[in-house]
Amino acid sequence: MRHLKIADMTLETNRQKVIRFFEKFIENYIVRDLTILQSIQPDKETGMGGCTIPTAMTIISSMELLGFLLNPNGETGNSKENISHFLFFPNERLFPNYYDNVTFEKIYNYRHGMMHHFFPKFKGQFAGICKNENTAELYIPHQIDGMEEKSLNINVLTIDFLDALNKLKDFLQKSTDEKIFET
Repeated sequence: MRHLKIADMTLETNRQKVIRFFEKFIENYIVRDLTILQSIQPDKETGMGGCTIPTAMTIISSMELLGFLLNPNGETGNSKENISHFLFFPNERLFPNYYDNVTFEKIYNYRHGMMHHFFPKFKGQFAGICKNENTAELYIPHQIDGMEEKSLNINVLTIDFLDALNKLKDFLQKSTDEKIFET
């Protein structure tokens, strides 16, 4: 009986640490920064200057961080696996169903282009990115230099990511899986 009480205290201590980390770093840094970045609107004529790339960089690097932290086998430097683990978190569905393998590949490729060259890339080519509040589509047709392509809509990505964070926090507060708090 005494052993069970000690195990429960350890679990509670680990849970408290995880929740404290979540509140301090995820909510007070990432969420607050995203709120400010999302409030910056692009120029109405050009669609430029809305901090779309810094917003996407914040979200995707945060996905990578959270995937690393939540994965018992997480490794630094394994961006693809870490992002995948967060997007397809096995313990709880965090993202809408349109986040499938194709969307994951695009997000991962965007990450590579933005983190290394500032501009997003998909399959080695520069890729579109925009802010559009008039649609709930993650990828939308967008004009870039007179050419139409599908652009990642940062407004939708931001909303989906923030919703995923709320679901993750709720999951962490309710979970009794000791392993999740040890990672």
